[in-house]
Amino acid sequence: MTAAAAPEAAESLREKARALAEEVLVRAPDGEGRPSLDQAVAAVHQLNAYGEHLQGAVQTGVRPDSPDRTLAVLGEAHGRLGQPLTSAVPPFVLTTDTVVRRAQNLARLVAGLLSALDAGFSTPSDLGGNTTNTP
Repeated sequence: MTAAAAPEAAESLREKARALAEEVLVRAPDGEGRPSLDQAVAAVHQLNAYGEHLQGAVQTGVRPDSPDRTLAVLGEAHGRLGQPLTSAVPPFVLTTDTVVRRAQNLARLVAGLLSALDAGFSTPSDLGGNTTNTP
């Protein structure tokens, strides 16, 4: 990816992450508009992927004077991203409600990471994997 394309790709990833987070947060786990189990699982996996990219970008921009909120969001991301999608209680079956709630928790985390980026703790090129400005 060229240095010129990196900011565009980073912005596209941010917008996709923001759109998915907003979509997931308006879904009721047990009511109208509830997604299928497959849709909820897909959202969890996609939010994890976006979250990992965003976490890396925020981590790259952390400074000693970064706000406590940014550090707290990074701590949450470290503990919650990449966790397997399993049931913690018997009968160890994933229900749609459980998976939707997991997706919503990840959506809130992604929103927090996006807020940290929007506050200026990282540059757009950090998400593109190319942090240099050379062509």
